[in-house]
Amino acid sequence: MTLKKELLIFIKVSSVKLTSLTIDNLFSYHGINTIEFDNITCIIGTNGFGKTSILNSIKLCLGQSNIDINSILNNNATEKKCSVNLNFDEFSIKRSWNFEPKIEESLSIIFEDENRLEDTEAEHFIQNKIPDFLVDFLFYDGEIGNNLLLLSNTKLKSIFDFIFDLDLLVNAQKDSLEVSKRLLEKNKDDETAELIDLENKRLKILETISNQKEEFQEKTKESKVLKLNLQKLNTQIRNRSKKTKELHAQLVLIQEKLNEKSTKFKELVLWQMPLLLNESLLKNMQSRTSTALKVENESLFASKFDKFTETINSPLSNEELLEVFKSLMLNASSEIKLSMTKDKFKNLLEEMKDLKLSIKQVEEEIKIAEDSSMEQEIMRSLIDSREEQEANLNSFEKYLHELEYNIEQNTLESKEINKVLTQSFKANQDKYAFIKGYEELQGIARVSAKVYKNKLENKLSIFNEKLKENTTNFLKQYEHIQDIYINTNHSIVISDGKNILNTELLSAGQKQVLNFLIVKTILDFKEFASFVMVDTPFGRLSNKNKELLLNTCYLSFENLILLLTDSEFEFIKTQNLKYKHYQIQRDSIGSIIEEIA
Repeated sequence: MTLKKELLIFIKVSSVKLTSLTIDNLFSYHGINTIEFDNITCIIGTNGFGKTSILNSIKLCLGQSNIDINSILNNNATEKKCSVNLNFDEFSIKRSWNFEPKIEESLSIIFEDENRLEDTEAEHFIQNKIPDFLVDFLFYDGEIGNNLLLLSNTKLKSIFDFIFDLDLLVNAQKDSLEVSKRLLEKNKDDETAELIDLENKRLKILETISNQKEEFQEKTKESKVLKLNLQKLNTQIRNRSKKTKELHAQLVLIQEKLNEKSTKFKELVLWQMPLLLNESLLKNMQSRTSTALKVENESLFASKFDKFTETINSPLSNEELLEVFKSLMLNASSEIKLSMTKDKFKNLLEEMKDLKLSIKQVEEEIKIAEDSSMEQEIMRSLIDSREEQEANLNSFEKYLHELEYNIEQNTLESKEINKVLTQSFKANQDKYAFIKGYEELQGIARVSAKVYKNKLENKLSIFNEKLKENTTNFLKQYEHIQDIYINTNHSIVISDGKNILNTELLSAGQKQVLNFLIVKTILDFKEFASFVMVDTPFGRLSNKNKELLLNTCYLSFENLILLLTDSEFEFIKTQNLKYKHYQIQRDSIGSIIEEIA
């Protein structure tokens, strides 16, 4: 059983779209072979039939291949010439080779308005439109590819400088330093050598001062944060030490309110309670024509009443209570004056009940606050944290004082050097005028470096957010991989949330997916023409990662061309995709590409 593969290309160049590819007598292909790209295009071919030749043909057309020209012509070509043509919706690129009488190469670009670019101008256009490194992303080997995880920091820096539009700043810094170096070499002699050394020293001091001032500002901000945190800690500690006192004060206040209401109840209400709760009794008593009660044995009544007052524990004396009772129950009037309504009486009882419940809750809180080992542990932790932050703050303030002193000293030294340089310049302006030019060029280099640093941090922040978004679904599958980002040293960092992971610990499938997710983020960020040829798009991935790569990456492009083994093609057919289908055939004179209906 022979293995078949599909070549996957996905195309999306802002408004530029790759519409077709024509290969004529190039590599294994005999005669003219054209592929019209649809939204999804599958090219299936047995190994060795010419799938890689499609990728190499496109790279040749874009001037990004190191293939020996002597080996590109099909062995059975009737004429000793070959070509490759890339058609976009806005322009077409054609590169041709004629091998007789000697090898001649030509390049032309034709635009929609029929304007043309030839050879050198055409090469510049291609380089600006699709830089060399981007070709490796757009025409991508899915299994090997331009593996970003293996690239050096220098190569990654050049890639990210380009996509972040920082290459102009890099060139400005580089060119300024180079021109200033040449200026010194041209004018340096024994007399100027000392002044040049002084100027270099002054510039170095100025750079140090600038860095120190930036650091001073950052450390001052950090110091303010530390002071604020320390203030919060002190407040927490004070609040917790006050808590018990506040709870006791709250308890006293609630108890006073309860006592007040209890007194009112015992002094005024208790005697009225039967009438307040029994409306029938109240009506009967109000309809009376004589006193409500009659006391026949005064001494016996007084004795019984004394026992009753002792039971209720009233704050009034027995004599006072007896007078209150008699005024209500033994008066000769038919009118009964109650001190409150039935509803108010019920409310009073509810208020007393709520106050008693509040007292119980506060007493429990006091017990917890005074006895809880957890509370004691929290307090110890707060105090330890305060001591640590106080020590940090003291170190910060000490460092800030030292930094401020160093800035002052360096400023004085730079001024002294500047005096010497100014005096020498005044003495012989013609001879030393170049030093001013040197100073300005060095200044341009410093400013470029500073702006580069700030812009890089800003762009990386945006890029890493996009990378996080693109990698979220993939990272959910693996507990040991929590994050992936690009740091300011242009390194690709993969971590478990705490420690940086060695990429060698990742499986080949994980590397393949992560690598392309970074590539996709680069294409998304820059909004490049995202036509990417992926040879072996799924490699040794699990079905789950195949679906992830297909749905989150490949299908996000406008045009898709796949190169797969038979088993991979079976997987594609399960995804309910609509695609155009090409088959690579091979005979004795070479390969041809045929569309399958």
